[in-house]
Amino acid sequence: MDSFAYFVRPLLIYDDKCSSCLKFAKYVNILSHGWIQIAGHYYSKISLETKKKIFPTNYDSTKMFWLIYKNTAYGGRSALIPVIKEIFRGLVKTINDKNDKLKHQPDLIDNEGYLDPITCNYKDHLQCMSTTSTLKRLINMMQNSRRVTF
Repeated sequence: MDSFAYFVRPLLIYDDKCSSCLKFAKYVNILSHGWIQIAGHYYSKISLETKKKIFPTNYDSTKMFWLIYKNTAYGGRSALIPVIKEIFRGLVKTINDKNDKLKHQPDLIDNEGYLDPITCNYKDHLQCMSTTSTLKRLINMMQNSRRVTF
């Protein structure tokens, strides 16, 4: 498979129909000082193209968030440690980079076509920010785990 330019840095693919998931992704991006790029499952061209090339045609990759870096995609529970590791790597890189180039690349956050960053876009759920819905998403994430090497 051809390598992508976005795999030079980690890419976090999250559920962009969920406001709590969007907040999680933005905090990861902020804490890593821009080292970890973020893109939504549904509305991002980068994530749609990436998922098409990494995952089998019939695989539903929207069950969990994904951290894709180099030649591995970590999903759900298996992505937690790599996310923490990449947050620290981003902190070290920005401390060492006196020009602070990573912070000033807004085009790396891809939310093109995103409907509404505040509200939940799921019609069959309660509001995404409700405690019940957030807990269900957390439990679902902890139950799902997958690692894909490409």
